[in-house]
Amino acid sequence: MAAHWDTHCHLQDPRCSARVPDVLARARAAGVVRLVCCATREADWDRVLDLARDHPAVLPMLGLHPWFLEEAAAGWEARLGARLEAARAGIGECGLDFSPGRPDRRVQEAAFEAHLRLAAERDLPLSIHCVRAWAALLALLRRTGVPPAGAVVHAYSGSAETAAELQALGLHLSFAPFCLRPGARKAPLALAAVAADRLLFETDMPWGPEGTFDPGQVPMLVEAAAMLRGADPEALGAQAGRNALRVFGRLAA
Repeated sequence: MAAHWDTHCHLQDPRCSARVPDVLARARAAGVVRLVCCATREADWDRVLDLARDHPAVLPMLGLHPWFLEEAAAGWEARLGARLEAARAGIGECGLDFSPGRPDRRVQEAAFEAHLRLAAERDLPLSIHCVRAWAALLALLRRTGVPPAGAVVHAYSGSAETAAELQALGLHLSFAPFCLRPGARKAPLALAAVAADRLLFETDMPWGPEGTFDPGQVPMLVEAAAMLRGADPEALGAQAGRNALRVFGRLAA
């Protein structure tokens, strides 16, 4: 059985926190060996670190999601840097979201650049949120470079053409179950075309239009992706596991 990873979830979310032991038991039974747990705001950071301390399968990521930048108090970058000095964790979730009603684009770009600096300075992997901001993301990454430890665009929803540009910069692309929902157009085409050594899978638990996805469902997602790609599910799952280990493995050391 392939050693599967859920490369992006939010076990610290109140919708998940009371049932973490059950979630982890189902994941283990399904062959999911690691879950990358991503913070979204400063108030999450301690909870994410506690989950990683209490559950060895959980790998922590600390950052500020673009949706919540306006609630971040001054000095957050220094406080995040201090946490990363004291604990083994990656950086994220962070990024850009230019949907209506989101924080000012300049604020988002400045915050994202701060996360990129921290990742580059500390040689840590980065998990990126991007919605309706692909041109800005590409321009910023071309200017600053991708952190050497690696970076992942999570829940990829862009085009196959943009996926090719991101891969050329050295990024990995992660796909969640809702990327394959009925009516999805761009993401399935990208999933079919992305290079096998740049492909990851996730649940983004508990987010998604269909409700709460469970890390134990990752093998089902891999099977659906394999059918779309005309690949063997076991081989695809094993490759995705190796990819995840390459990006996030240092957090498990």
